[in-house]
Amino acid sequence: MPEPPASPYLRPAFLSAGLAITLGIAVSGVLTLIAQGGAPSVPALLRTAVQGWLIAQGSGLDIEGTSIRLVPLGATALVLLVTALAARWIAADPVEELGPYAATVAGSCGAVAAILAAVTNTGELHTSVVRAAFGAFAVGGIGSAVGAARKHRRTEMLWFTDRADVRAVVRGAGWGVATLLGSAATLVIVLLTVHLDRAADLWALLDPDVGGGVALAAMCLLSVPTLVLWATSVLIGPGFVLGTDTSVDLTGSHLGAVPGFPPLAALPAPGEFSTWVFVLGLVPLLAGIVAGFKTDPPLPGDSDSALLHRLGHGAAAGAVAGLVVGLAVAVSGGGIGPGRMAEAGPPVLTPLLVAVPVLAMGGALGAVLAHYRGARAPREPEQPQDGATRRPRLRWRHQPPGPDRRDEDT
Repeated sequence: MPEPPASPYLRPAFLSAGLAITLGIAVSGVLTLIAQGGAPSVPALLRTAVQGWLIAQGSGLDIEGTSIRLVPLGATALVLLVTALAARWIAADPVEELGPYAATVAGSCGAVAAILAAVTNTGELHTSVVRAAFGAFAVGGIGSAVGAARKHRRTEMLWFTDRADVRAVVRGAGWGVATLLGSAATLVIVLLTVHLDRAADLWALLDPDVGGGVALAAMCLLSVPTLVLWATSVLIGPGFVLGTDTSVDLTGSHLGAVPGFPPLAALPAPGEFSTWVFVLGLVPLLAGIVAGFKTDPPLPGDSDSALLHRLGHGAAAGAVAGLVVGLAVAVSGGGIGPGRMAEAGPPVLTPLLVAVPVLAMGGALGAVLAHYRGARAPREPEQPQDGATRRPRLRWRHQPPGPDRRDEDT
């Protein structure tokens, strides 16, 4: 009988998945202990820790008929980091088959998440099995691939293609995404700094104890990525809502009753904004320009088609950046409570439909700028045709006076 094909990636993949799941649930359990300030029973603590791990990956939570669908993206990023660290610790030897390894980790995490969601569901607390499995699959696959590749400095294995033009588009899109999200993060930081006294008042009203204060501080930090994506939606144009009576976009802020959560102190004061605020609407276009400018595809030998070639790749880079940002903004919303709080965050499709064409147009403009900048770049001095190298001569004004002074024209 022929021997079965060797699969050296299976053992490290299963170990990576097991360690990632264990560490994720352990971190959730520690935060639960700190928040409760007491020692609950072991089954209750384990169930809460598991549900916290599932919620961090987007499973959502139903509490007595109330649906909470908002994905805590900061917690998702934390689980992603834990998964990457687990892969770095387990993958001691270079993983030759990174794709099958990451797929095995993803499938293992997704299957375990589905089982745990079904087991921990009770009459009062219910997590979605499908959403838990899908979220754990995505987080496990991405985290393990990044961790194993960076462990051995083989990040080239993360590329899905060898085509230089596609890689140039992806790199340019990364610059566009970083520019747009970085601008939104800067806006959030400025608003939080301006309204720091309001955030302090909200913290004082909550009056948490030591354990509750640590848990509240962790929740505030983990909510920052969500606020950044909401601010990105404002820059793109659609803005976001926080219940039925609160909405923020570039035209103004319409605030109703807002939950007493300290990071929400960054919400601007109610009323119409000044006219200059509309300048912020140019930020997505600027991000597209950066994406197109940073896209450096291999150019054809025909100089007449070089501009069109670069323009197409720049527009593609901007469109990809808009697609990534639009999808990220789309998953940042969801209900956070009953009644009027059943809707929170940006609309699902509008940011995507706006971001893709705006950043694509910016990418085309950036590609044109890069093309003509390269055309005006100084060229290297021509070498003599006989192959001899000439000794560089100083200009006459840098030479001492005397009969030995050389003149460039002689």
